[in-house]
Amino acid sequence: MLAITLPRSRKAAPTRDSAHSVTGQVDKPFNLIRSYAITSLIVMLIIGGLAATLFSNYLADSLIRRDAIVSQAFLQSLTEVEGGAELFRGEKSTSRASSAEQAYGLPELVDHIATMPGVVRANLYSNRGKVLWSTRSDLIGKRFDVNHELEEALAGATVFELKDVKEEHKAEYKAFGIGISQLVENYLPIWDLENSKVVAVVEIYKAPKTLFDAIASAHFLVWVSVAGATLFLYATLFWIVYRANRVIRTQQLRLVESETLVAVGEMASAVAHSIRNPLAAIRSSAELTTETSGDAEVRETADDIINEIDRVEQWVRELLIFCRPEGTTQFNTAYLDQILSHSLQGYERVIKRNRVKLESKSGQLVPAIKGDSALLGQMFNSIVANALEAMPNGGTLTTEIEADTQSKMIQISITDSGHGIPEARMETMFETSLTTKRHGLGIGMLLVKRVVDRHGGSISLSSRVGQGTTACLRFPLI
Repeated sequence: MLAITLPRSRKAAPTRDSAHSVTGQVDKPFNLIRSYAITSLIVMLIIGGLAATLFSNYLADSLIRRDAIVSQAFLQSLTEVEGGAELFRGEKSTSRASSAEQAYGLPELVDHIATMPGVVRANLYSNRGKVLWSTRSDLIGKRFDVNHELEEALAGATVFELKDVKEEHKAEYKAFGIGISQLVENYLPIWDLENSKVVAVVEIYKAPKTLFDAIASAHFLVWVSVAGATLFLYATLFWIVYRANRVIRTQQLRLVESETLVAVGEMASAVAHSIRNPLAAIRSSAELTTETSGDAEVRETADDIINEIDRVEQWVRELLIFCRPEGTTQFNTAYLDQILSHSLQGYERVIKRNRVKLESKSGQLVPAIKGDSALLGQMFNSIVANALEAMPNGGTLTTEIEADTQSKMIQISITDSGHGIPEARMETMFETSLTTKRHGLGIGMLLVKRVVDRHGGSISLSSRVGQGTTACLRFPLI
């Protein structure tokens, strides 16, 4: 095996990207996918939870506000129909009013307040904060020194608030009943006919089932929508980052490969220039010996020299083809059956020496593809050479070509009955510097992979130890 050693400086300054830090500790590689998956999930869950909470609270507040506005408009209309501001100035009421109602003339108004949907308690305040009427008779005529909501309502604001009975633990809430867990408290101002002054305020405690059901439905829809949107966004961004990570890794591998190819290409050019002329002279001398010598042993030795020189020449060609830039490849019409047959002819002497039997299963007319015949020939040479090396004591080499006109693909299978490839090595067959051969450069299968990729094809290997290996190649038809 030809070993390649690139020059290195004796001392290298430590860099931030080195695998080992100055202290000798090994830096862990950064895992973009894992870091993004964890960090973005936490961030999106936090943002989604905050957004869902804000939206659901906003919807609940909007529904409660709307209910309070509708209730205030209803009471305002009812007051205007029954007499307006004069109701709260001590006028006589009808004969069917109670004693508390007769003091202020409020029979019709309080009847409507008490029978509003969902009302569990109601208080009617004068513009001076005195209770004119209440569903609790003990509160009539009283004043409350500190009541900020009442002060806001007397100033003209419609006050509304959703209260949790269990959390607030107020003694007055216990009288509402066990089945009531939430209440809506409204302070609704009643204006005079000119809408210039608040003449009374109605305080209402409501437990409207319809409103609470609407709020619960709004909460459910908001949380489901935000959860769905968050998961969709997370999945979309994860897919984008995953694809970007794959592109970055591919570009890094290509960059490393390109740098390697530059070094190998420079070496290959130097080797080709320096070694081909001496090899040609040696081969010519060996050929002359085979033609002029009458000693069979000498001719056999000369033939071995020629074979080994041809092998070295093949290594040089592999290097030169391996390092050829992709842009220099010229594609023309190529027939794979002819190229494969020509490659097998080149190994005819090795095939006979190793007692290998050839079998061909391609009897049909093989269509052409667009490709470089030289590259494809070198590709087949590498595959056939590997197959013959796997059968040093004889075996069977089978080739099969099948064309599928429907999928517009052609498939070439090359099978040997050699020792096979261990499963642990299958994943590294197309990598450089991992050869286990005692002869060669170790770039044969990588060369095959590069040629296949340049022609838009694919290659797969299947092998069983002790039974042989099959190389399956697929190329698009013209």
